[in-house]
Amino acid sequence: MTEHTMSHPRASRGFTLIELLIALACVALLASLAWPSYQDLILRSQRAQARAALLQAAHWMERAASANGSYPSATDVPASVLQIEGQRYKMSVVSSAQSYTLSAVPQGPQVTDICGTLTLNHLGVRGVQGASQTAAQCWGR
Repeated sequence: MTEHTMSHPRASRGFTLIELLIALACVALLASLAWPSYQDLILRSQRAQARAALLQAAHWMERAASANGSYPSATDVPASVLQIEGQRYKMSVVSSAQSYTLSAVPQGPQVTDICGTLTLNHLGVRGVQGASQTAAQCWGR
C-alpha cells in the first residue's frame, strides 16, 4: 500500500441516522399539512357526484312527467335512477302528481361534509339541509 491511501480515512457512503430522521420529520410535516386538503378534495368530489346524480334524476322525473302528464310517485321511480356512484350519498324522492323533491343524504365518511343533505325540487330550486354553508356555496363548488 502506498502512503497516500493509508493517511486518509475512507470517505463515508450513505446517510447517517440523524440525516434520515430529519428527512422523515420533513416528510411527516408535509403529509400533516397536505392531509386535510386531500380529505376536503375527496368530500368535494363526492358532493359533485351527488349533485350530478340529483340533476340526472330530476331530468328523469321531468321526462316522466312530460310523457304521463304528472310526476311519478316515489314507488314508481326505478332504483337505478336514485343511485349515486361512490356510495357516500343515499338519494331519495318525495313526490306527488304536481311536485317532487329529491334529496341526497350523506353516508359514512361523507357525514362530516359541511354541506349536509343536498336537495333539488320540481322548480329547480337547489337547497341544503343541516349545512354550515349556503345552498349557493354548496351547489356552486
